[in-house]
Amino acid sequence: MHRYLIYLTFLLTTLGVKAELPNLTSANSSALQIDQEYRIGQAWVSMVRGRTKLLDDPVVESYLKGLIGRLAPVSELQDQRLTLVLIDNPEVNAFAAPGGILGINAGLLLATEHEDELASVVAHELAHLSQRHYAQQQAASERSKPLVLAGILGGILLSSVSTDAGMAVMQGTMGATASAQLAFSRANESDADQVGMKTLVNAGFSPTAMPRMFTRLQEANRFSGDSVPEFLRTHPVTQSRIADSSNRAMNLPTPSNYSDSPEFLIARARIHAHFADQSRLQEGSSKPLNDYMLAVKSDQHERAEQIWDGLSPTLQQSPWLQLTRVIQLQSHAPLESQKLQEELTDLYLGDYPIQRAQIDWYLSAGRTREAVEILKNLVREVPNNPHLWYLLAETSGTLGDNFGVHRARVEYFLLRADYDLALRQLEFARRDARRYPQELEWINQRETEVVRLRDEVDQLFN
Repeated sequence: MHRYLIYLTFLLTTLGVKAELPNLTSANSSALQIDQEYRIGQAWVSMVRGRTKLLDDPVVESYLKGLIGRLAPVSELQDQRLTLVLIDNPEVNAFAAPGGILGINAGLLLATEHEDELASVVAHELAHLSQRHYAQQQAASERSKPLVLAGILGGILLSSVSTDAGMAVMQGTMGATASAQLAFSRANESDADQVGMKTLVNAGFSPTAMPRMFTRLQEANRFSGDSVPEFLRTHPVTQSRIADSSNRAMNLPTPSNYSDSPEFLIARARIHAHFADQSRLQEGSSKPLNDYMLAVKSDQHERAEQIWDGLSPTLQQSPWLQLTRVIQLQSHAPLESQKLQEELTDLYLGDYPIQRAQIDWYLSAGRTREAVEILKNLVREVPNNPHLWYLLAETSGTLGDNFGVHRARVEYFLLRADYDLALRQLEFARRDARRYPQELEWINQRETEVVRLRDEVDQLFN
């Protein structure tokens, strides 16, 4: 895997030397025009999807999208087209990439004690995008600007899998400009701290969350030995940086009666349970919600019931926690579990996590056709989720819907930048179309579109 990623990054950097990109100082353009940034970002994020393990947790995904949706409108971000990449990795990391890409390691939620601390990291990354720091880095190295951009993107891609490999590629790509890039990055970090803190306040969070998060990360690093958190490798935290952010926070309004949202607490508990089988996460403070998730995961019904009774009514009434409650009751109180399923489906018809759970419920009950209908609606609402397309392909196959399989697999491959596999799938579809000529029009049209997408990616990095 790492060898392939290094090759990919080398290819990006080698081909990128020939790219002609506009100048940041031009009156009519910038180092990377916003639309061009977006296209590059979408092409790059497809590579990430295909070569990085993503976390498929509808609750965590929905929560993070909601948090981003709360912060982005009150930020200085001009282009609000944002794409979340949720990485299945327990390491503490977050990053932003050109074109509105926000990457968050699931482990970041484990490192936060309060919701505003998580929000401070997201606001910081949004500030990198709103201030167009990547475009500035591009312009800072006029002669080798495509090389720098490709190195940054390749480094981020590798860092999501291997921090050491990613940093090595970034440093090797930038070559003689490494020291200048480091100094420039420090300026960017200070700028993102200031702008991000304003976004925090505008969204109703406390500005003190940012220095608190910095301090928490620094403390974690102090006891981590050689395992430095990924976030600190790309976002170095110093005492002066903590002091600067603390001083700025003192001059900004702090909301009263702040409390963490149930959605945050539930999302974090789900991440804790997800990584609970890793030894380093089995230790630490015990929290009732974490313990409940772990008890359900290990099928400890009596313990789960005891913990449930002690949870606050606000948490108990949350539909996202009741999804876990359904799982808890399935083997011990199936009728009660079934009743709760039906209530959630009726009350929260358009909720994404509920819809995903409904698909699982239907599939477990053998109601595959109904599950497929929900999936077809979801892929229209959330077209950039490869997990949905994969599941649609699998379920369509069980119904004998060959063209449903072809269509879903083509979209799945496209979202992962596997253009050759998408074209091969279209060839399989063409063979089946001998019996279903009405499908030929879609096959020919989609083939043209796939080739265009593949060529566009080649041109962006060539």
